[in-house]
This record gives sequence, C-alpha cells and structure tokens, in this order.
Amino acid sequence: MRTYKTLLGAALLAGLALTTTVPATAAPSPGTARVAVAEQPRFTADKSQVKAGNTLVMRLDHGLEGVSWISSAAFVRNREHPVGADEGLAEVVTDRDGVAEAVATIADVPPGQYPVHTRVGGGAGPTMTITVTG
Repeated sequence: MRTYKTLLGAALLAGLALTTTVPATAAPSPGTARVAVAEQPRFTADKSQVKAGNTLVMRLDHGLEGVSWISSAAFVRNREHPVGADEGLAEVVTDRDGVAEAVATIADVPPGQYPVHTRVGGGAGPTMTITVTG
C-alpha cells in the first residue's frame, strides 16, 4: 500500500511542479540574435566631393533634440563659432519634424578631407567627412 501512496504522491507533486514551473527561455541560435542598438541621427550631404566656392547642402535627422550647430574647417567663416573653434558654420535653412537642412559654402582651403561636426541637444552629434577637390 505504501508503494501505491508513494506513487500517487509523486504523481501529484510532478503535476504541481509542471503547472508552477516558469518556462525556460531558449537561447537564440547562432546568427539569429538581435540586439537593439540606439540609432544615431542620420547626417548626409548632397555630395561628398566639392570644390572651393561651391555650396554643400546637408540634411540632419536629429529627432527630438535641437540642433546647435554644424561646422567644419572647410566652411567659410562668416560668423564666430559658438565655442570659439576655428571653423565655419553652416546655415540651418529649415528645421521641421526633427529634420534640419543646412547650407554651407566651401572656403578657399587646400584640397583634402575635412570632417563636418554637429552639435545636437547637449552633446556631440553625428559627423561626416567631405573631400575638397582642387
């Protein structure tokens, strides 16, 4: 009789254990794992190579943050940089729904690659590199 009661008790406990166990989560198989990465705002220009004296049109998708400035050593210095950098500033011509469009004239600088910096919200925004040709 004891064997019957032991088996019945074990079956009840096993049934309870199955109904109260938290299902295990399967580990993703290799190649299927997806990691959510905070996406940087997109920063593009109408051309990557430009000559001195030409105009560069840039588009910055900055979301909810405000655009403080877009600058580069390749841009004409038509006003003082907000933090005193020796760089020219682009003119933001439109800024709607988190997307800004800016225009800058390329200064008479030596040919080469020049970084373009942005300030979005309270920190550094995305950058890009343009090539000034001769």
